[in-house]
Amino acid sequence: MLAPDKRGRAEVRTSPLHGRGLFASRLIPEGGVIGVYPLLVLSHEDTATLKSTRLYHYVFYVDERADGAIRAAVAFGEISMCNHSPAANAEFEVDAVAQTVTLTASADLPAGTEILIDYQEFAEEAL
Repeated sequence: MLAPDKRGRAEVRTSPLHGRGLFASRLIPEGGVIGVYPLLVLSHEDTATLKSTRLYHYVFYVDERADGAIRAAVAFGEISMCNHSPAANAEFEVDAVAQTVTLTASADLPAGTEILIDYQEFAEEAL
């Protein structure tokens, strides 16, 4: 275990909302970057294949073709444990070119607070 001053800003714990979740391990001020996580951007075809699996609940939307086919990305790291809330206290930004997703606090997050993101239009599909 890392010393308290060497820990990251977030850690995975059991969530009262759903299975596991991501929690602030220390105060994260509003606007603070919680983390930048690598993405594996999938092709449209791979995304369609993944849609019928449990892993699809953990992907991030990247873009959509004119025919409606979406392209998703698998995020690596703790961000994949973020639970959904329409009253989210964190925001994420997908950068398909850099193949990263950045998680930022949208409110002050005291230590022990579950970090929640809004899955937006994919909430119903993912839950």
